[in-house]
Amino acid sequence: MTARHRFSLALLALLAVLMVGATGYMVIEAERGVGFRDAVYMTVITLSTVGYGEPWELSGSARMWTIGVITFGIVTVSYAFGSLVSLVVSGELRSVREQQKMQKSLHALHDHVILCGFGRMGALAAEELRQRGVALAVIDRDEKLQETMRELGSPFVLGDATEEETVVRAGLHKARALVTTLPSDADNVYITLTAHTLRPDLVVIARAEQPAAEAKLKRAGATRVVCPQATGAMKVANVLTRPTVVDFVELAGKGVDLEIDEYLIKSRSPLVGQTLRDAHVRHHTGAIAVAIKRADGEAIVNPDPDAVLSLGDTLILVGPGGVSSRLDEIDTANNGAG
Repeated sequence: MTARHRFSLALLALLAVLMVGATGYMVIEAERGVGFRDAVYMTVITLSTVGYGEPWELSGSARMWTIGVITFGIVTVSYAFGSLVSLVVSGELRSVREQQKMQKSLHALHDHVILCGFGRMGALAAEELRQRGVALAVIDRDEKLQETMRELGSPFVLGDATEEETVVRAGLHKARALVTTLPSDADNVYITLTAHTLRPDLVVIARAEQPAAEAKLKRAGATRVVCPQATGAMKVANVLTRPTVVDFVELAGKGVDLEIDEYLIKSRSPLVGQTLRDAHVRHHTGAIAVAIKRADGEAIVNPDPDAVLSLGDTLILVGPGGVSSRLDEIDTANNGAG
């Protein structure tokens, strides 16, 4: 039994002693017309041993009852006090407050990413997302990782991500994406299937420990599948055969001197209907549009300057660091020009 449960039990026992004591006085002193208020008052001053005067002249039976109330009361109060000290010393009281605070933080999340699994890959992904300012909720069942998850600064749920209730607690119905990085392909398939069933529109990125699991994850509803083994093997081959390209991509990925970013053309964007040439993307952002991904999924690499931009298209841009912070200037500049 935890200290919190012992303290709750002690409070219930103290309340029971109070009610039983008051009832006893009312029954014993019924002939004197002792009411509930006086009986409760007599019980309280007896339990607290404050020494106030008796509200009525006690009979012999009432005095014997008072001895019993004092005996049981002292034992109960001592137990309650000890449970309270144990609750404070054990840290359970702080833990309860932290859980309440964590629940409020989870409830306030909106348009966030749910990360299932805080192992080696999950921790690295969480830190990367945090550095990029992405709202995050982490799920892991390993109690030993609580402190590490707390240091991340993002709300977390201690529980099994394969259980529907756990992902719902993490705000599944308000999230914009779910990432599952558990080392078990079976668990990742189950989590993906659960998330896709509850939220068919949710973006789900799943880890595949074995390349053969990629097809299963896709069928379960994964939007993207990441296989660390395949990715690592490809990078080794690229480092050996195209080292300069690898350095270029890594530099761009860090967003220091060079950055690769994307820009989604939304309904109110003045870019809709304009050609790439007329949009003056490079002039406004310093970035070059290296590709256009059409709303239907078609990818146009090295697009023609006369390519017309449409609603739902995504521009892939490469330019100096800070491209992402200047993407909205495309709209602003074109609105001003209009």
